[in-house]
Amino acid sequence: MNRGESALAGNLRRRDLLKLLAGSSLAALVSCNDGAPNVTYAAGSVRTPTLFGSQLYGSDDVLRSVAMLTELGAKYVRVSVQVPQSFLDAVVGAATRHGLRVILLSAYAAQPVDLAAYARSTAQFQVRYAAADPVWEIWNEPNLPQYWNGPPDVSAYITVLAAASAALRAAGATDIWTGGTSGVDLNWIFNLSARGAFRWANGCAVHSYKPPGFARTEYVQAVSFLPAGVKLHTTETCIASTVGSQAEFFDQMWYLHRELNLTTMIWCEFRDGAAGDVAPFNEAYGLVDQNYGIKSVYTAAQQAIRTDD
Repeated sequence: MNRGESALAGNLRRRDLLKLLAGSSLAALVSCNDGAPNVTYAAGSVRTPTLFGSQLYGSDDVLRSVAMLTELGAKYVRVSVQVPQSFLDAVVGAATRHGLRVILLSAYAAQPVDLAAYARSTAQFQVRYAAADPVWEIWNEPNLPQYWNGPPDVSAYITVLAAASAALRAAGATDIWTGGTSGVDLNWIFNLSARGAFRWANGCAVHSYKPPGFARTEYVQAVSFLPAGVKLHTTETCIASTVGSQAEFFDQMWYLHRELNLTTMIWCEFRDGAAGDVAPFNEAYGLVDQNYGIKSVYTAAQQAIRTDD
């Protein structure tokens, strides 16, 4: 590990600790299922199928995970570019062989962002993986100070998005989504739209851990804020098996996506504990257990996808 890599690792460790503070409220939120309205089954339009996928982390067995996701019926794998290059190569390679599309999550950076350097480094990944035609998600949860590395600022974020998007388009990228917000942040999404962010992106990503019955109204409002042709994508959602029924949560979230014709639903973790070794990241959010044993939520996802195929 060189000095740059050491600094990055230190920043990520500090960021993980900061996220832990926010994560405690996340865990409390997803445990509050009592009283949430039910979301009933909806087939949605056959012209807008919901494509399912999962996040992979550096400790995951890539070949095993991608094979199991393929068997489940997934169409996406999401992964951060801030993992070892060999791991990223393996994910993109395995996903491509199995017919899954990769969502690449761009890197974090210190504030103020060096726009030229950020755009250049992001475009280098696009060039490397151009044959796989990855989707790009620009920054993870930029509406949180611990991830933005400063007070969240929609205008500053759009400046970063514009620089990265221009470089990615020049390198051949076809789909660029705004960074998934922590929660369906209506104020953030409204301001993205009002300030022209979707000149630079053709999709808007969100992360939702709320009981789907409570999240439904937020999704409806968020969709209404977006320009014609820009879709809303859920690039993180899940619940830990320690706080509720994962299969029930999945079914309700799937029904919500089908009802609203939302085309993307990404589970936050494929294997229990892969996201980290401290609470709440070490909880059992996965579709499979730590030893890749199939959980009820994996079966629920497989059945839902097969039903709607």
